[in-house]
This record gives sequence, structure tokens and C-alpha cells, in this order.
Amino acid sequence: MTPDPLVCYYRPALTDIQTDLFHGLFEWHRPGKEPARLTTRSAAPREVPDPQTGRPLKVASLEVSERAVCPACTQLGGGGYVSFVSDLRLAFACPRCRKLVWIAGA
Repeated sequence: MTPDPLVCYYRPALTDIQTDLFHGLFEWHRPGKEPARLTTRSAAPREVPDPQTGRPLKVASLEVSERAVCPACTQLGGGGYVSFVSDLRLAFACPRCRKLVWIAGA
């Protein structure tokens, strides 16, 4: 909490948190005026829909990186990577453009 010189009580720092982005795989945070960032969720779903077919894809791993470049907005910053079981594609969660960008596999 931060003291406010105009009032006689402490007020918490403003933080925006959203869990509805990225199919619920990550939490989106923007603490005050700082750049947005992602954290993994313990209650993240184990499957997400394929954007082309809608069939469920099993999530193999989630990783948050502090230095990444979003394939959609090309901005340097943090982001989250999602890999899938039996699927060579990756997905990148960008906290800046708030999109889950699918990357073709090798």
C-alpha cells in the first residue's frame, strides 16, 4: 500500500488483472503505469481449441519470458509461450496486443 498525503488512510496501488484473455492460460497484469506482463495460472485449462478446426489441443507446457518479440505487433517485451501435445505449432501470448498468436511448426 502507498500513503496518500491528501487522505488519512492507505489506499492500495491500482493494478489491472484479467484472466479471460488467452483462453485462461495466463493472467494479464498491468501494475499502475508499468507495462503489462503475464503470469502463469495454477488453474489454467489443460486444453484449448484449435483456431482452425475447433478441436481441443492438449497443452504440453506454458512458459513466461521477460524478453520476447510478438509475431503480431513486433514489439519487444515479455510474453508467454504455449506448446501442445502431438502438435508442432506454438502459440505466443502478447501482453501488449492481448492476442494469442499461433506460430507454424517445423
